Amino acid sequence: MKTGHWRCGLAVGWLAVLSLGTPSALAQGVAPDAGPAAASVGPAAAPVGPAIDLAPEDDDIPMQSQMVLGDAPKSASRKGGAVSLPRQSQIDVALDARTNKLRGAAVGGYGEAILNAPIGGNQPTVVDLRRTVLFFGYNFTDHIRFFSEVEYEHALTTSGTNGEVGVEQALLDFMFRRWLNFRVGMGVMPVGLINIYHEPSTFNGAERPDADLLIVPSTWQQIVAGVYGAAGPLRYQLYVTPGMRAEGFTADAGIRGGRQETDIRARDWGLVGRVDYSPFLGGNLGLSGYWGRAGQGDPNLGDVAVTVAAIDTKLSRFGLTLRGQLSYIYISDVERLNQVLVLARPASGPVSRQLLGGYVELSYDLLRLLPRNEGMQLQVFGRYERTDTQLDVVGSGLGLVRKAGNDRTVYTAGLTFRPILEVALKLDYQHRFTDVSGSNTNQINVAVAYQF
Repeated sequence: MKTGHWRCGLAVGWLAVLSLGTPSALAQGVAPDAGPAAASVGPAAAPVGPAIDLAPEDDDIPMQSQMVLGDAPKSASRKGGAVSLPRQSQIDVALDARTNKLRGAAVGGYGEAILNAPIGGNQPTVVDLRRTVLFFGYNFTDHIRFFSEVEYEHALTTSGTNGEVGVEQALLDFMFRRWLNFRVGMGVMPVGLINIYHEPSTFNGAERPDADLLIVPSTWQQIVAGVYGAAGPLRYQLYVTPGMRAEGFTADAGIRGGRQETDIRARDWGLVGRVDYSPFLGGNLGLSGYWGRAGQGDPNLGDVAVTVAAIDTKLSRFGLTLRGQLSYIYISDVERLNQVLVLARPASGPVSRQLLGGYVELSYDLLRLLPRNEGMQLQVFGRYERTDTQLDVVGSGLGLVRKAGNDRTVYTAGLTFRPILEVALKLDYQHRFTDVSGSNTNQINVAVAYQF
């Protein structure tokens, strides 16, 4: 296993994350009325029916919406309101007492356009309308809510293009108490940070970190049914979901190809859960996990099962924001799985028994230095990330060895300008390399992102 030197790099970053995250370091100096990303709202619509009966103390619980509280400039937070729409992709928004007045139907969306410009080499510069997502929601009653997202990728879907139209989420929520509610439908798996808060205007960098693509296969959505709720600074989600399909696992992209988005087989099932702890404004620590079998009735694949564990955090104070995530995957009975896959695709390389990836990112809002910035932000950031989708390759009796190029390192530095919190203009520079000698590449990325 090639783990020693890069595990040390991630460990140092995570020590910094955890040391900054102590209440003594962050509990002071944060405005108690800071608003989330969608802080600006118009006049509230006339309520339909009585408000949801929530405990009075809910107003004092920090709401960790699409951008964790503490990110918003003070001038933006004074514009009033909590969220522009009753977004229910995350339980913290659905449960917050400040959304009680929002009733009936709601429409919103988000999207991004990205330019990737490689430096040197023969790779072309590419511009892509990466995604356009429309959100539709409806509150039937005080206790029954609907939420959906329809995603259009790459602007066009025809037989000769790689575009796609899909339902990313379609959920029914049954609201009973703040600490116990029920959810069923197609939803985002509550694993990792960007997989949950995946609106492109809420994170730095035009491209998502590799750990959120190759380890946690963002955006990872599946049919779910289960419970969620909150008690004080704790929030939880726990769902039953169909298992993955192991024949889609690869050496390069891990379990990404095993997601079930259509023609879902339900012979094997799994569990996914998450706990968030937000003891103070501007701070959040999340623990998430998944376990499920992935054979789906194929006797040739053996007793293969997938375990995913992730820890993530986001801490904000005085214009500084520290984000970090560490994700790990263990695949059981991978020896038998590789014996089958090597016959189907002998050149693709063996699926690893263990996968590991993570990143640490630090950013600072330069416009915080100005006495009046009218709610604008100019974030300068740097990010270090490392992923290995073949951390632990076993021989399977076939003499299989790891495939070169799957131990990836990325350094990213750039700027994110937000004229308002719902719109982001991004510019960054990336330096990438792998365990293959001479694999260094450099690239400039530009993106425009929005949500409403």
